Formats: sequence, C-alpha cells, structure tokens
Amino acid sequence: ETFTMASSKDGSSSDGPRRCTQLFALKVTAFVSCVLCVLFIAVIIALAVIKLERPTCAPGYSVIPRDLENPRVFDGLTPREYISARDYLLNVKSLNLVPFSQASINSSYIYMIDHLMPLKDTVLTFLQGISKQPERTAKAIIIRGDMTPPRVEEYIVGPLPYPTYHKLVTNPSFTKSRIPYSAKPVDKIEYDVLYSMLYNISVDLYPLMYGSYKLSYHNCTKGVDCLLWWDIAPRGRVSGERKTWFWSFRDVEGFYLHPLGLEIQIDHESTNVKEWKVTKIVYNGQQFYEVDDLVTRYGGVNLLRKINYEPLGAKEYLYSSYNRRGKSEMPDPLQGPKLVEPDGRRYQVDGQHVSYMHWDFDFKMRPSTGLQVFDVRFQEERIAYEISLQDAVVFYSGYGPVQGTSMYFDASWMMGATCNELVPGVDCPETAVFLDADFLTNTQDPWRIQNSVCIFENTGNIPLRRHYTNFPGGYSGYAGLVDYHLIVRTITNIWNYDYIFDYIFHQNGAVQVRVSATGYVQATYALYGERKFGYPIYNDVVANIHQHLFNYKVDLDINGVQNSYATLDVSTHRTEVAWSKGVHKTEMVFEKNIQENELDAGPGQLNNTKPKYDVILNMDATSKFKSERGYRILNHGISKFILQENEATKAANWAKYPLAVTKYHDFEDTSSSIYAQNDPWDPLLDFDKFIQNNDSIVNTDIVAWVTMGLLHIPHTEDVPSTTTAGSQVTFYLLPFNYFTECPSVSSPNTVKITPKREGGINLNTHGTSFESTCVQKSNGPDKYDGRLHDVEL
Repeated sequence: ETFTMASSKDGSSSDGPRRCTQLFALKVTAFVSCVLCVLFIAVIIALAVIKLERPTCAPGYSVIPRDLENPRVFDGLTPREYISARDYLLNVKSLNLVPFSQASINSSYIYMIDHLMPLKDTVLTFLQGISKQPERTAKAIIIRGDMTPPRVEEYIVGPLPYPTYHKLVTNPSFTKSRIPYSAKPVDKIEYDVLYSMLYNISVDLYPLMYGSYKLSYHNCTKGVDCLLWWDIAPRGRVSGERKTWFWSFRDVEGFYLHPLGLEIQIDHESTNVKEWKVTKIVYNGQQFYEVDDLVTRYGGVNLLRKINYEPLGAKEYLYSSYNRRGKSEMPDPLQGPKLVEPDGRRYQVDGQHVSYMHWDFDFKMRPSTGLQVFDVRFQEERIAYEISLQDAVVFYSGYGPVQGTSMYFDASWMMGATCNELVPGVDCPETAVFLDADFLTNTQDPWRIQNSVCIFENTGNIPLRRHYTNFPGGYSGYAGLVDYHLIVRTITNIWNYDYIFDYIFHQNGAVQVRVSATGYVQATYALYGERKFGYPIYNDVVANIHQHLFNYKVDLDINGVQNSYATLDVSTHRTEVAWSKGVHKTEMVFEKNIQENELDAGPGQLNNTKPKYDVILNMDATSKFKSERGYRILNHGISKFILQENEATKAANWAKYPLAVTKYHDFEDTSSSIYAQNDPWDPLLDFDKFIQNNDSIVNTDIVAWVTMGLLHIPHTEDVPSTTTAGSQVTFYLLPFNYFTECPSVSSPNTVKITPKREGGINLNTHGTSFESTCVQKSNGPDKYDGRLHDVEL
C-alpha cells in the first residue's frame, strides 16, 4: 500500500505522529497477543496436569453413626444408659453405695456396668417380627467391702434408660451362691492402696535399690533412674487367699525385658488396710520375711549375695526398644504396598450392624472379653446366633516366685475395656472404617476408646478358587475369583502381650476366627531361669516357656435352633477290587455318628483318635440332593492342654476340649468369668459342670465351644517383641452341604478366560473393571490420638 506524503510549508511530514501511533498500536497488539498465547498454553498445560492427576477414590457405601437414642437389641449400652443405671443404683439407700471416686476398700461401690443380653428366645421372637424389641437391661457388679463377710454382688437394673427396678441375681451356673470377695478383680481403689504401700516399702529399701541397681522408686527422674513395680496373678496358692507378688523392672522402653531380681509379696485379703502386710521378699534368689531384715543384711558384710548392676548405656537400653537398628535392607526408605478401593468401600456400616456382599451381622464390645458378633446371616439365613471370645489364658512355668506362679486369665483383666485405639496404616489398612467403644468399668464415669474397632475389606492375596485347564500343547480355559473378604478387628493389650482378634467373612459362606499374638515376652532375672524353663534372651535375662489358650462360644443355628452334632469318622478297611477278581486294596471310608449327649461330645471325643469332620447339622433340613444341611467346625489351632493337672488351672477346664458341644441354656452364657483369675483353685464357674449334667444334644438348641492354643518357648528372635508370623491360630465355620453349590459363584468379580482360535483371549470379567482411576485417601499413623476420652452426652 502506497502512502502519499503531503509536505508542510517548512518541508516536514504532517503524517509523522499518525505513523507513530499506528506503530505503537501494532506493538501493543503484538504484546497482548503474546500474553494471550502464553496464558492459553498455560491453561492447556494446567488442564493436562489436572487430567493426569487422578482424583481421590469415592467413599463408597455409607457409614451411618450409631443412633444412641434408639439402641438396637444387640447394641452395647449407650452413655446415657450407663449413667442412668449408675445413678439409679447410687440412689438406692439400702445398698449404701459410695461413688467410685470416693470409695475405699471397706465400702460398697459399683465396679462395672455392662449390657445384659435378653433371653435368646425373646430375641428370636423379636427378630421374627412377632414381638416388640425386648427391654434393655444392665448387669452391675458391686463390691461389698462394708459387709461381713465382704463379697461381690451382681444386680440386674432396668428398664433402660429409665430404670425402675433392681434385682440381686446369682447365675445358676456358678458353683457358689455367694461370690467371694477374694475372687474379685483388683480395681483402681485396691491398686491405689497397694502402690502406696510399695512407695513406703521402697523408701525403706532405697539403700538396696540404689546400691544394687542405681535406681529408686520414690525419688527418681523419669527416664533416667526409675524403678517400676508390677503385679502378677493368681494371688496366692489356695482358694480364699489374696496375696500378690510384685516384681521390679528398670523403667525403660520394653521394661518387661529388664527384670531386676527383686520381688515382694503383699497380703491384702482383709478389708481393713491396716492389716495388709509384706509376707515375703525375694532378692537375688534369697527369701526374707521382713523388709527390715533384708535392709539390715544388705547393710552388713557378706550377709547375702548382692546384685551390682552397672548403669546401662544407650545400646543396652536399645535391645528392648522398637527403635530401628541394624543395616537397612534398602538404601532409601520406600513405602510398602497399600490397599486401594477403586470404587469405594463395598460394605455398609449402620451403627453396630454390618452388611457385606451376602453377609449381615451385628457386633458389640463386652468389657471382659471384647468383640462379639451376633445374628450372623448369609443370604438372609441365620448361620450363627453368637460367636464370641470367652477367655484367653497364659500359663507359665518357672523357678522363681513370680514366674513359677504366673497363670493369667485375661477376662479378669478386662480384655474389652483394655483394647487400644488402632493405628491406621499399621494395625488396620488406611481404607478401614474405625469405630469407638464405650465402657463403665473400674471408674465412676463412662469413658470412650476411640477407633478401637476397625472394619475393612481385604484381598487375601490368593484366589478363593481357580482352575487352569491344560492339555498337551495348550489350554482350554482359566477361571478364578479373588478371595475378597471382610475383617472386623480389635486389638487388646494385657500386661506384656498384645492380641489381635479377627472375625473374617468369606464369599463362600465361611466364617474364619483368628487370633494373632504379639507384644513382649515375660522375662525374669536369670537366676530363676534354669534352662529347662527358658533360654537367655539377654545378659541376666531369661524368658520362660508358656502356653496361650483361647476359648470361643459358637452358637450355630442351622435352619433354626433344632440342631445336632455329628462326627464323620474316617477309617480304613481292606476290600476286594470290584473290577479285578482276587485283587485287594486298602481304602478310606467314613461313618456318620450322631453324638447323643454332652459327655459323648466332650470327653468322649478326647479318646477318638480317628481323622474326622465335626459338623453341626439339622437332620430335618436337607439340601436339593437329600443331604442334611450343616456347617463344619474346622479347628486349625488345636493345642494339647499341658498344665491341666496344675491346681491353678481348674478355672480353665474348657481348655481340655478342642471342641465341646452342650445344650443351650441362657444361664450357661459364658465358659469363664471375671472371677477366674483370683480364685482359679475353686472356680466360681467350672466348665466341666456344663458337660457333667449330660444333656441330650440331639435335635435341640446346641452350642459349640472351640479352644485354640499356642505353645511358646521364647528365643532371642522374640526380642524386642514376638512377631505375629508363626503366632496365629484360627478356626473356620465352613458350609457343609448347606448350599447346592459354592455361593461365591454369584460374584461379579469372577474372571474367566478362554483362548481365541486366531490368537489372543476372550476375557470375561462380568462387568467388573480392573482399572484404577483414583488415588486412595491417605489415612496414616499421623491421625493417631491414643488418649482415653470422657463421654459427652
């Protein structure tokens, strides 16, 4: 384009300013265009990044908080129910109760309040829609230290949450009409007085403590030079005694592995604390009967064998700690594999009711024994009315006064109320749902352990079932299904041990019950640790042989409550081959034997050495193929009860039977009790009594009692603590002719593969995607709190 320039009189161009303006406009336009291009590119990049950055996985099925105003029939007590039952009892003048915070040894006070389950028939009538929900009641354990003689009483209080009555009750299954005071669990009120005594004793023993260990109890610096006292049980040698051994430890992480060889026995049988006294002291394997005598001898010359510990350095303390040490297996710390739920959780939690695949059940926490499951249904049919832990015991052997008498009945130590807050990413996967548990035990007010129950779906990392059909030169197909299953878990800590309790629900209709043991071994000062009792695990430290035993109540209801117990006993016989005359072979056969009564099902089976199946069945309910529908009990945790001749194990008579079957009675609701620990010699509840009345167990409501166990001879690899690998026991409840085929065939997660003629495969995943397009929300150990919480109404 040609511009004609007009000249002014002085010869300059009149269009100069215009041209400058146009050039400026062009530059501005170019700059703006560049900025817009940069912004456009930035937006494109951002959109690409956003697209590449996967979203967080959806939460999936709902988790509905528990309705505390409308508790269901199996739910534990609500905070309001705890408080209403407590306040009602405190206002009953005839009971003369003192609030727990003001109670003393010689007063009456409430030790524990727990939910009392209604009678089973009443619950079943309600579940069938015939009647309304049974009224809710509580059972209160009251310590009567102000009575002569002192005792423990149990009361029913109801109806909740507005109680109007209370009733003193005695369980018909108890061997005594009165619960002895000596059998009660040691509570905070009693411990306060005992530790006050130990404080005063430690002041007298200060020269010995500091001279022997460079430690003290009454004037030490935490984490530097402190000594700890802990007690063991049972408390005595015969029924009626209440004499507790306390033993000393160095106050460091993992103190269980730092015993000091100083042990004291205190007699606290009387409700008059002025009568409590030291009865024995053992120092470095030498026994004394008075503190003053020991102190005098220690101050003398060559009057006793002295211990002379040098203060431990950091490396010596380290052996009992969880601090990382040793050469790392990887140059840089890398995360391990984690669970991912690409479509969110596939189970629903509604308060204390859980639905998963074809499964439905309720759960609750009992303060004495922990997690229980009720009304377990598969495909809407009830399989079990109740599956619950009854007790966990640990029986030791050793030379010294502590190791030689340690026999722990953990229900008496409140396995439920001593459960822990669970750590996400370690105790349970990050995908788990965490739920709280409330208790009113050994305190005045109800309290809460948050995140003490976890529920999660797991893969099992193994097929539930699979098959590959091959032939020479090829294959005709593959089919398989991952063993997806749901786990409900809680973990409790009793003294040195941690127990992981799992209820596992599989897609084939099987229920698995598993216990895993970890935590520290109980160690003793080496003087007492002769090699026949244990191996040394460190200098002057020996861990002793012991046996763990766990008992479960399994109340199966197969097509109703009219069930029977059958053993399928396997034997061999010699027979002629049908198709080859004169040729003989040995073959296996089985015979179904219906066990007629409780003695047949319990003691009678101890002498049955044949391989066998144990089946609970309904003789009036048959499958499509005319077999009785049933469930098999498969115990993979059988451990012979080693110390059944010991006088202190009579409260664990259930341990004699890997499986016992009894007629259902509402009053035979537990195989053990919270009183077992402190009077195991003449137990208030003796499981043998369940069997000795020899009820018929044919076509009636029956209960199976399953015992599992572990024998543990500790070794150096138990330092710092025992591992769950090799320390797990489990039993299964397996459908046995209950279904016409494996019910897992309904799963859309089944994978089927067949080859194409032209190459490649035909893949059928039944609509299930195997792609993960999301990132699992992080929920790691940093979310842990660890504190006990007061309950807010």
